[in-house]
Amino acid sequence: MVTKLDELGMMTHEEKLALLATLLETTSPPGPDEDTAAEANTLVRPRTPEQNPLADLRFELLGPLVIRHGELDVAPSAPKLRLILSTLLFNANKPVGASVLARELWSDGAPRTAHSTLQTYMFKLRRLFRSVLGLSVEYITSDVLQTCSGGYVLRVDPQQLDITEFDQLVTAGSAAMHAGDYDKAATDLRRSLALWRGNVVHHGQWGTLLRAQVARLEERRFYAHTTRIDADLCIGRHREMISELASLVVEHPLHESAHTMLMIALYRAGRASAALEVFMRFRQRMLHELGIEPSDRIRALHMALLSTDPVLADRSLTSDMLLDRLVRSGQQPRRRDNSSAVTGG
Repeated sequence: MVTKLDELGMMTHEEKLALLATLLETTSPPGPDEDTAAEANTLVRPRTPEQNPLADLRFELLGPLVIRHGELDVAPSAPKLRLILSTLLFNANKPVGASVLARELWSDGAPRTAHSTLQTYMFKLRRLFRSVLGLSVEYITSDVLQTCSGGYVLRVDPQQLDITEFDQLVTAGSAAMHAGDYDKAATDLRRSLALWRGNVVHHGQWGTLLRAQVARLEERRFYAHTTRIDADLCIGRHREMISELASLVVEHPLHESAHTMLMIALYRAGRASAALEVFMRFRQRMLHELGIEPSDRIRALHMALLSTDPVLADRSLTSDMLLDRLVRSGQQPRRRDNSSAVTGG
């Protein structure tokens, strides 16, 4: 044990902290003051809850960042803290390097004080969790927002994240769609879309990592949306889907699947002429903006509409299955013609 003041002055900061910890462990707390004793004991042995200490928190990233604790949103308001927290949550339970976080915060213009500034941000996030959850700083540091080799890890139950729930519902809905259970597919995908509170936004500049994560989510959201509409068409809700599909083709004027589903919905609703007009407008836009003809699939649908092909009424077929069948049936005569030409028949 160090006993001389000059020896204490020569110690490093880390050695002083180690000495303090040793003193706290070996010094008995004052007998009469029980509150002081309890506080000292907590500093040495942080409370270890029997269950997940973050269980009361819900992390929502499908829209502006929200951290729900009961009825309250306890997410920090500072843009930099929100960006760091979003990055850690998108990569929950995985190490995120300090250099990665620095690029997210400052792109290629990180200041010389980036490392210490990042440590300050982590201190503020840990203080946030401490104030909300009522846990010690030691516990937050060792079991919630951990420092790992070269970075940080935020430990949360994946079920506390709305992005996890969204992915699970989309996967379940997609599987039900492939199995032909269109009612379950529509239900699961509708629930997945209901989790979105708007676009994923941030009041500041996203870094490369977050932009990639958001792009993946937005693409999966669009897939869930179009697949849910497809499931509703298979159930027979073609009339109800017309207005939604009409809005979708305005938002995505060159998206072929949206146009094909609108054509199918209009035809099944007894509006074949309107379905043909959708194709003509789509073809003109493709030629004008891209200089190419629409694909064989949508052209096959166009021909089926002109001939009122009975297969158009088959609701057991998804839009992709229907288009594939129309393309195959349209190719068969050409194969016979080619065969005749070769054999001279």
